[in-house]
Amino acid sequence: MVERDHYRGGGLLVGVGIATNGRTDLYVLAGGSVTVVRYRNEILYPLVPSFIAPMDTDEIFLADKARPHRARFVRSYLESKIIPQMAWPARSPDLNPMEHVWSMLGKRIAGRSVPPGTFQELQEALLQEWAFLPQQAINDTIASMPRRCQACISARGYHTRY
Repeated sequence: MVERDHYRGGGLLVGVGIATNGRTDLYVLAGGSVTVVRYRNEILYPLVPSFIAPMDTDEIFLADKARPHRARFVRSYLESKIIPQMAWPARSPDLNPMEHVWSMLGKRIAGRSVPPGTFQELQEALLQEWAFLPQQAINDTIASMPRRCQACISARGYHTRY
């Protein structure tokens, strides 16, 4: 998952992977936009295979519908590494648990007594807060997904309390 945050007129790109009882390090990308090639080379290639390899065979790679995530080039790469992917249906609500983890991380940054004032300080704060974010909070978010999906189904795709 790659998150883009516009910060005081600029941007910072970070990538992470989450799973129950595991996560990757937070990876900060140098400036610029995320192209399909850059996403594969700088996020997927260094993070995903080594992260997914030790997991159960039931694990599924999930990414949102951002253009670099759904490109044929990326899907082919994941298939070549035998990494099962979850297909997102068209016009589906975003139920990716990573969105909630980004929110937790953002709240931790916003709650600091001294907010980061530069890109370097923001990068350091993100790395620190990611390291201190309890794995149990990530596990709980992932475990809540069946309830979230059921709430979405019950609401017929409209808003839910999540």
